[in-house]
Amino acid sequence: MSIKFRHIARALIVDNNHILIARMKGAHSFLPGGGVDLGESAHDALKRELAEELGVTSCEVTRFLGVVEFGIKEKEYHEINHLFEVRTNGLSATITPQSLEPHLEFYWIEPTLEKLKEHNVLPYLVQELIPQILREGKPMWASNMYTGYDSGISRE
Repeated sequence: MSIKFRHIARALIVDNNHILIARMKGAHSFLPGGGVDLGESAHDALKRELAEELGVTSCEVTRFLGVVEFGIKEKEYHEINHLFEVRTNGLSATITPQSLEPHLEFYWIEPTLEKLKEHNVLPYLVQELIPQILREGKPMWASNMYTGYDSGISRE
């Protein structure tokens, strides 16, 4: 029995009350970013992924926003998503970013629970977490694997 584990760094890029979303063509949506390679920091992985996916050469990881732990026991899958606020002058909510990877597309949405659900932003726990982080400004944690909190969302 081999459990697939992924460590992922995700960017919350906010501009003009919109957030940037990535979509795997024909599939689901998620926050930009990707896998952290062995020996690489989450911070460095995030900058690398933004450069590979969007051509962003200058960005600032400004603060840690939280962690989303997500697992599917039946599929033997487990991921840890580290969320960071990222600022860059290279992206604007008035322009649809062009993807450098043919399997991805990018677009902007309002960061409301309704919009995040409508666009099926995964892992689904970020749908509730993002509006709370933006409203409260504090790092948060969410998990579908921990049963100690009814909501699975905790403020740190």
